[in-house]
Amino acid sequence: MIGRPGKQRQFLQTSGLILLILAMLWLSGCHVASPEAPRVTLTMPFPSSMPTGTSSANDLIEPEILITSAVSQSADTPMPPPGIAPALASGVNGAIESMALITRTANSEYYALVYWSDGYRVTGFLGRPRATGVYPAIIYNRGGYQGHGALEGWEVSLFVEAGYVAVASQYRGNIGSEGRDECGGADVNDVLNLIPLLKQIPYVDPDRIGMMGHSRGGMMTYLVLKQETLAGLHNIKAAVTVGGVADLFMLCRDQPDAIWRVGAKPEDDPALYQARSATYWPELINAPLLLQHGEADSAVSVEQSRELAEALQKAGKTFKLITFPGEDHELPEHYGGMPEALAWFQQYLADKGQDYTFQSHGVAIGEMMTWFQTHYRNR
Repeated sequence: MIGRPGKQRQFLQTSGLILLILAMLWLSGCHVASPEAPRVTLTMPFPSSMPTGTSSANDLIEPEILITSAVSQSADTPMPPPGIAPALASGVNGAIESMALITRTANSEYYALVYWSDGYRVTGFLGRPRATGVYPAIIYNRGGYQGHGALEGWEVSLFVEAGYVAVASQYRGNIGSEGRDECGGADVNDVLNLIPLLKQIPYVDPDRIGMMGHSRGGMMTYLVLKQETLAGLHNIKAAVTVGGVADLFMLCRDQPDAIWRVGAKPEDDPALYQARSATYWPELINAPLLLQHGEADSAVSVEQSRELAEALQKAGKTFKLITFPGEDHELPEHYGGMPEALAWFQQYLADKGQDYTFQSHGVAIGEMMTWFQTHYRNR
């Protein structure tokens, strides 16, 4: 299978007292030993668990409106709140159909989102810092297929609590979205159409948009970068993948049950597989790209990222490959790769004097993730 949601939460399950000590050590600059160092030289320690905390009840409000598994099409569908008024007409790609407030803290707001993509209503999540200003933005691409690996809302908090506007799509055919999931076919437009969605929001800096994808979401990220190059665009200024699918031939060799999601066997339609495999067109990837992969990944072989890195090097592209000895698909011992991801986006999206790093915001990220895991999951 492409991605394993049960393991996506491994790095969130922690012990409170130990976590607080680890967080304090992190923030004070003390080094905490990791199980084994990644295969590049990094300047950050890697505690074994995500820092979490308990937010005051006064800082969080319960959801006012929730979009359920069925997309609402009634006249009572909640519309975007003030400051997020849609600039695109209903039905236009990227137009916001509705936004339902999930929760608000002193620093951030989170919404369940419905937007338009190729005539379909597609569901997802959007979060934003509350302070007045214009922010860079991150598009997060989920892994999995249909309910397997579905977004739970906490994914956008990884970036919002660090200072970004963040948006993520369930993709068509998933979790209340209309249409049919094509696993890297026309559903790539559901990610591409998040770009005009972000650009219509006045507090988003349209010149500072990044993208991150995990597993199948890595493939979606590569495909977006490909489409951008083919269209002569450069909306995505930097990208990160974790355990990304870069070669469908290799994936279906290792995971034969993935073939039915693609729609054809490799030998029957090799052109389809090549079209969705970044290892075959590295020259079309122009955004600076960070590849992260666990060397013990049993879902998507680390060789996929290694082969893509080799192809990118031959093509003269800007990229970095980090592999983690002993780590599996979700990088549970390394915060899911978030320290490196935020450092990468800091390099390419931050203005002078801005700090979006994990060292500075890891505790806030952990607190918000804990809230979603405790109060919002399965609603």
